Amino acid sequence: MGGDEGEGENSNLKQKNQIFLLPNIGDRTDPIEILPNGTVLVDYGPMHMFISAAENGKPLVKLAEEGAHFAMKVLEDLARFLNVIKKKAQKLEVEETYPNVVRRMIEATKKMSEPDLTPLAAVAGTASDVVADFIFSRGGTKIIVDNGGDIAIRLREGGVARVGVKTEIDAKQPTYLISIDSTMGIGGVATSGLGGRSFTKGIASAATVLSGSASLSDAAATVIGNFTNVEDPHIMRCQAERLYPDTDIPGEWVTTKVGRLSADKIEEALKNGLSKANSICQKGLIKGALIALQGKVVWTNSLGTWLTKL
Repeated sequence: MGGDEGEGENSNLKQKNQIFLLPNIGDRTDPIEILPNGTVLVDYGPMHMFISAAENGKPLVKLAEEGAHFAMKVLEDLARFLNVIKKKAQKLEVEETYPNVVRRMIEATKKMSEPDLTPLAAVAGTASDVVADFIFSRGGTKIIVDNGGDIAIRLREGGVARVGVKTEIDAKQPTYLISIDSTMGIGGVATSGLGGRSFTKGIASAATVLSGSASLSDAAATVIGNFTNVEDPHIMRCQAERLYPDTDIPGEWVTTKVGRLSADKIEEALKNGLSKANSICQKGLIKGALIALQGKVVWTNSLGTWLTKL
């Protein structure tokens, strides 16, 4: 899944503790790079964020740079509150003393009403959101912040953003295209799936969600990806802490490998994921979702008219 300015990937059940291992800036080159097309790259520790700001098609590089410096501060805030965001979201309250990014992560994951989610399930999307809002409040008609495939989109009247949707996390090119304009109420697109950078309980090749924010899209993609699941001897799993001892989901079984499944098993898994996607849609939390598994693709009815096959 990728936006106008770049592509990336994301995965389910966000075990992203390593994102907070911050580098020693004195030991490396400048973490902020201006690319030839005016997009700004923030390469800060595990953060690999592309920031694009434009005014009626003209790049606002300085504004994007401001957003990049802000993004580094956001990552540092997350590192300071790691002990909070590793807790189960349903057991947390949104405290005023928490940074904005932490409050929004808790809010998004609590709305999913899933007992196993921690706020880390929305970390990448929420970081995109707060950076995009920071920039948008200062100017620009089109802001796109792509944080490893979790994309925040901010458009003023008349603005359009094109988002490519992959049906495999590691695919070179997207399979579908969605054109988003300022009237659609879409502020974020996120994708989860097996083979991304985080743990998943499910077997989806990709679960892409569109909603009013990247934060909600990220949290919902996590949940939908987890529900895209079946029991089958060709699916390998292990406990999360065996793969990463400091995980925020110790004791949870996560998927490590999926072999070739029967058509019936694929259909069952997609049905389970789509049922959860429809439920989240009906609550008004997301605009729509697309789920792919081993070459088969389904989506919510709300998404059908927006998809263009490439």
